[in-house]
Amino acid sequence: MVKDELEEFSKLADQYIITCDHASLAALVESYTKQDFTFSHPLYEAHYLYCLGNCYSKLYETRKTEWYSDDLMKSVIFYRKAIHTLPKANWQEHVNNIHAYDSLRSMIETNLANRLSSQGRALCCIPHYDKAISIDNNPVAIISKANNELFLGNSLYDEGHSEYHYFIAYNLLKKGLDNFKKQYPEQKESLEDGGRLHNFQKWFEDNFEISSFDYFMKYTEKLTSI
Repeated sequence: MVKDELEEFSKLADQYIITCDHASLAALVESYTKQDFTFSHPLYEAHYLYCLGNCYSKLYETRKTEWYSDDLMKSVIFYRKAIHTLPKANWQEHVNNIHAYDSLRSMIETNLANRLSSQGRALCCIPHYDKAISIDNNPVAIISKANNELFLGNSLYDEGHSEYHYFIAYNLLKKGLDNFKKQYPEQKESLEDGGRLHNFQKWFEDNFEISSFDYFMKYTEKLTSI
């Protein structure tokens, strides 16, 4: 598969995903997966696998697929394959190549994390969000992780642990607001006045003092320095 073919596949996949044209998307995936491709560069193969992961995420959305279905894992498998295929950036390479590696890795890690989170794997997804954020402060990963932390906080009975996750979500939310223009429309809506995350921010600020979380910050710094 050459670059032009990859771009055509990616363009069609995005089009069908955005328009929710499941029939065309399924036909597209079937037509490509029944072929054996060779790639001129691992970056192209990783991008192809990433696109397939996106396709399967749409075709087998968590809320529309039985929880025990093997189809739910297809997107996760292809995202993991994409990460494994993507070469590590070499500082001796051209800066544009390094940027391409990092950008794609950040997108893959973010979508893998989102998929795991949507399946209720709220702890498994965190390292992938963290990886994406560490690469390029991926704004989508920041807000998605904030939502995941909020979910964890709401799921725990222990107030201390819940408050910790609320604190993490709040800090991520503030960071995400700094990159508001780069957010997806649905994320912007949640951040705007009356949105879910906007309401959470107001609730947190009304009920907590940031200084009361100094212990968590010191403990985190101690762990990261070990």
